Amino acid sequence: MPTVLNEGGYRVRINTDDHLPMHVHIWHQGNVLIIEFEDEIRLRDNFGFSRRNERRALQVVEENRELLIREWRKIHG
Repeated sequence: MPTVLNEGGYRVRINTDDHLPMHVHIWHQGNVLIIEFEDEIRLRDNFGFSRRNERRALQVVEENRELLIREWRKIHG
């Protein structure tokens, strides 16, 4: 699972053998979020993130959405 963005300790990764809808796995301090970003930015799963860190991760995805779309398309076509 390549890291496509590392911002403030939030490692944003896209699985190479993943599925639609477009989404990323965000790792921070041993915890994981899965955020969809194709049509709208939406939290799908939270595995241990505090509300504060969850909000920051959603912000990272929002601020970098176009980059993440490009990276998803590079990986998945």
